[in-house]
Amino acid sequence: MSRRFLRGLAALELEEKILNGGAIFAIIGIFFPWIDGEWLSGTATTYSGFGFYTAFMGISIFLLHLFLLLITVIPLTGGPVIVRRRNREIVRVAASALVTILVLEALSVLTKVTADFTRMEVRFGVYITLIGSFVTLLYAYLRLLEQRKSQVQELFHHPEDPSIVNERKESNMPPPPPPPPPPPAEPEDHRLYP
Repeated sequence: MSRRFLRGLAALELEEKILNGGAIFAIIGIFFPWIDGEWLSGTATTYSGFGFYTAFMGISIFLLHLFLLLITVIPLTGGPVIVRRRNREIVRVAASALVTILVLEALSVLTKVTADFTRMEVRFGVYITLIGSFVTLLYAYLRLLEQRKSQVQELFHHPEDPSIVNERKESNMPPPPPPPPPPPAEPEDHRLYP
């Protein structure tokens, strides 16, 4: 199963690899510190995406990015298709847009807290998650545009009669040699005096 998974992973298009890489990057960012510092009581604390006031948003962000990964991973492991191929890119764009909005909301909450408590700082974990979410959104949108382009091309592509197509194909025989050049023309008689 691992060989099949690795071959399927290697066969993915570059845009899909980057999209899934952005989702993994964002998931890793959820586990890093999002905010730390000292409260008014003097206790030092550090919270990841699963703690603090943004815990529900962090869990939602984690689940949405996990869903974006599972859309690709489960069919590669031989499991059922979660989302049909024709709806896959629209679902990816909607989920990645939602997760990006959630990360921006979490960042605004953390910024508000750091404005209220001067010893609190926003940490790098939320920025990692934000960058991964933006990459996922961008490549999901690019894949949607690519899917629409291929649908339009399929709409205007008309299959031709196979006999006509076979006549148009070049044969394996070399082309005939070009015709010989015409014989040189006789020189004209130009008299200077009549």
